[in-house]
Amino acid sequence: MSVFVRFLLVSCFVMGCARMEIDSRDKAMRFHRIVRISGLGGAWVSERGVRTTAKRLKERPFGGTLQFGVCEVTPENYADFLEGLSLDSEVALYEVYGKEEWGQILLTSYFSPVYPARKSPSGEFIQPVYSIPEDLVEVKMEDFSHGDLLDQEVSRGIVSGRVVKGPGSLKRIVPFFSRSEIDIEGALKGKGLELAYMKPIDAFVLQIQGSGQIIFDNGEVVELGYGAQNGHRYYSIGKSLLDIIPKEEMSLARIKAYLKELDKEKLYQFLSLNPSYVFFKKMEKKKGLTTFGVEPMPMETVAVDFSLFPMGALAFLEYRHPQKGNEEEVSFKEKARFVFAHDTGGAIKGPGRADLYWGSGEEAERAAGVMRHSAKFFFVAPKSCAL
Repeated sequence: MSVFVRFLLVSCFVMGCARMEIDSRDKAMRFHRIVRISGLGGAWVSERGVRTTAKRLKERPFGGTLQFGVCEVTPENYADFLEGLSLDSEVALYEVYGKEEWGQILLTSYFSPVYPARKSPSGEFIQPVYSIPEDLVEVKMEDFSHGDLLDQEVSRGIVSGRVVKGPGSLKRIVPFFSRSEIDIEGALKGKGLELAYMKPIDAFVLQIQGSGQIIFDNGEVVELGYGAQNGHRYYSIGKSLLDIIPKEEMSLARIKAYLKELDKEKLYQFLSLNPSYVFFKKMEKKKGLTTFGVEPMPMETVAVDFSLFPMGALAFLEYRHPQKGNEEEVSFKEKARFVFAHDTGGAIKGPGRADLYWGSGEEAERAAGVMRHSAKFFFVAPKSCAL
């Protein structure tokens, strides 16, 4: 053994070696074991979840196949698999590549906010909530990642931009406005895009969650669904508060309490640390839909990285469930449940992340706001995928 190799092994043992990054579906999970449904902690798959997911799978919303390691299943066959599940069913359990080790992820939670709003600026209600700008365009980078177009691989699936006048009669696509340009410099002011006016912190949380309800002072309730995003990378502002709020005490409630102490100028400067910006659309008949195309189901819908994990797949989650109680003294209980990969999120990237949908309203916000723990995450495949 060479001196260099010996040094490397010793270094890994003492300091730890970073795990290799993965970027393909076949490496995102591996076969773990054959298990009977009844042997998974007493959890059961909801009939509503099966019915909703199977119906959508048969519509082939994304085409292709659902991939579990190197095993591929057609949407129709996976729908039949879900509909045929019983307590006695034997299935193939696949553990995800994880964050620091196989099967281990960082689990957070999201919810559907219900916040007050106004139809014109008034008092604290000064932050516009915008509809999709007409000059916003989405570029699917995969379409340009061929050898005759781009010489390098691209890491992002979709990038947003805006169309501007170029030289002569040409037009160009440039990056869309950042949060700072929109909220501080007023880049969208006067374009007639305002759907409502909210309190700045409420509007920011609504964007982070991606959809929710607003209630006007006349009692009118409007459901806002995700419309588009400005193409800038998501940055968690909680990372900039670690010198103020200890990591183990970080929660949405603590973050909001800190933000409320800031004056308007400092608040907008701080929120601009996250350049990502979400635009909304009014949902006339339906609630906001998940990426999979169905309504989110409380405690059953999870957001995952669709570039790595199969959308519409059943998964099994072992996690810490927050109990009702004081925000400052919240306790947790170990739980297990089946969930469905129905959604995606700007911050949910890589094989070691998942985001559990909690529901709507104040209680959902309280519970979701304290969810940031290590969890065990597995995907459920037909027994024939035991490879």
